[in-house]
Amino acid sequence: MTDRVHLIAERIWGLVTVLALGLALYDIATRGWAGGKTSLLFPAIAGAWYFTRRAVRRKIDASAEREVDRSS
Repeated sequence: MTDRVHLIAERIWGLVTVLALGLALYDIATRGWAGGKTSLLFPAIAGAWYFTRRAVRRKIDASAEREVDRSS
């Protein structure tokens, strides 16, 4: 159950990252680099959360595999 929750959270942060990047690029295209460059901060933060969730999920998966190996 928790594995699935972590996978869903990872995918949501990936989607948020892509959407934020698209909006940031649109902002840069409409306002120019000087006016829109600060909007790149949001996809950077969302991307950091995506990679954090991914690392957490991988650690949990590895831990679960070790538990299965110990019990068998």
